[in-house]
Amino acid sequence: MKKLMTLLLLCVSMQVGALELEGVKLDDNVQVQDAALTLNGAAVRSVAIFKMYVVGLYLERKQGSAAAVLADTHPKRIALHVLVKDAETERFLNGFHKGIEKNHNDAQMEALHERLHAFDQLFAGVREVKRGDVIAFDWVPATGTHVLLNGKELGSIAGEDFYRALLSVWIGDKPVKDAVKKALLG
Repeated sequence: MKKLMTLLLLCVSMQVGALELEGVKLDDNVQVQDAALTLNGAAVRSVAIFKMYVVGLYLERKQGSAAAVLADTHPKRIALHVLVKDAETERFLNGFHKGIEKNHNDAQMEALHERLHAFDQLFAGVREVKRGDVIAFDWVPATGTHVLLNGKELGSIAGEDFYRALLSVWIGDKPVKDAVKKALLG
């Protein structure tokens, strides 16, 4: 009986620890509004030899396919933990735009145009992001995409299609890196 209890405690303790990538500890669970979300997967986003950020995808229940995540209408979070020493916010925004453009046709981009501009405006007062900053994109049904920097809300953007467009950067048909997509989908 003691061996069984010891084995059970060992299994539980192995599952309790948070995932750590590049010195960033990702929470196993986060709260978005009234929803408890679980870490679905995480990855390091690199550009050339520079590690830009650790990205984590949080969902109400684990999903293994991009189609399932994109179709899921429940709350979600993408959290970026910045690894670079200092980077102009514009560089990050350009990366988001390029990732969205790669995954959308001209008509879809036109439909997103005003909201992409509004998204950029949320970061107008943020000149640069620094190592240790956390940028979170929360999908909250009925209110839209909430953008947070270090826990402080910068604003929100309406439309589920906007959040799906943002998710496409990492898990779309043409993600920033296939390895990032694979890791986020567990």
